[in-house]
Amino acid sequence: MPLPARRTGLDRVRGAPVRTVAGLMSGTSMDGIDVAVCRVAAGEPRLVALLGARTVPWPPATAERLRLAYRADALELARLGRLVGEVFAEAAAELAAELGVDLDLAGSHGQTIAHEHGVATLQIGEAAFMAERLECPVVSDFRQNDVAAGGCGAPLVPIVDRWLLARPGQAVLALNIGGIANLTAVPPREQTTAPLIGFDCGPGNMVLDELARRKSGGIASCDRDGSLAAAGRVDAMLLAELLAEPDLNEPPPRSLGSEQYGADFVSALLARSRPDADRWHDLFATLTELTVQAVVRAYWLHVAPKREIAAVLVSGGGGHNGELMRRLAAAMAPIEVTTTAAVGVSPDFKEAIAFALLASARLDGIPGNVPEVTGARRRVLLGKVTES
Repeated sequence: MPLPARRTGLDRVRGAPVRTVAGLMSGTSMDGIDVAVCRVAAGEPRLVALLGARTVPWPPATAERLRLAYRADALELARLGRLVGEVFAEAAAELAAELGVDLDLAGSHGQTIAHEHGVATLQIGEAAFMAERLECPVVSDFRQNDVAAGGCGAPLVPIVDRWLLARPGQAVLALNIGGIANLTAVPPREQTTAPLIGFDCGPGNMVLDELARRKSGGIASCDRDGSLAAAGRVDAMLLAELLAEPDLNEPPPRSLGSEQYGADFVSALLARSRPDADRWHDLFATLTELTVQAVVRAYWLHVAPKREIAAVLVSGGGGHNGELMRRLAAAMAPIEVTTTAAVGVSPDFKEAIAFALLASARLDGIPGNVPEVTGARRRVLLGKVTES
């Protein structure tokens, strides 16, 4: 007996001039799943409309399992892979139902568990469970093809920054401050063949969020609005030592993750500092300044000699940290620092939108990596396509 036909197949999706695509992302901070439902024009992808977006918090117990997954055995990783896929699928299905749309396609970054620069990378979230629940093709596991071609596998969003943020006559710096801070220097829109400059700058929210969890005994998940950092003083000696770390002084291509700035980094920092009540505030101030100075130094060393920037456009959770944004604006002056909202792109969901666009590009055979950013030998298609 033949299987019943699914609502959406690859041929139908490829033939559509405009697609309804869900993009899904959970970053290295592991604070929630960002899902964005978009209308995307086929070919070199163009965002026609953001229909709706939301962040679905991870249940605390699941978030803790994910944070410990780098130590997990094979069975726990398999279970988590299924769980992440199911939770991602439900987040996309619920949003699509509320919007009253059927999905043609989904692009899932998954949850990064391990990333070794240019050697190996692991994002979990089994696409088969997503395709079964959503009844549409799913593109996932975006990083592997770039690594296979000799690249770092990160960052992957620079080409999307060009698609979304390029301005006529002006270059801009797209700065995403998620768990890790990364930048893309986007040339003016008319310079279609000008190279992109992009790489991971240093820690973003990952260290600050873990520090907030340690200070509060798990009650707080972040330094809300940077209030803890604002109450402290920067430890200049500690800051200088952290900025001297080899990982922050490698030239691009450069990718960073929890291996450098995860729980073990914070444990070592606390074991060394043994903070009392006041010292906690100083740690928050110092680590906030670390994020800022890593960005500023990356800009002046690797971007400014090659490209004059008109503005810094910030996306990611770091844009909600008032103290971080204040410090960044002061350090980058006179260059304007604002968020991507100023150019009509949601700063909270830019990365989820990115994976919707990359998924659409994959179906149209458009390479998504940028060799001058990742170090790959050539441009390659990104992602694996799964149908149910």
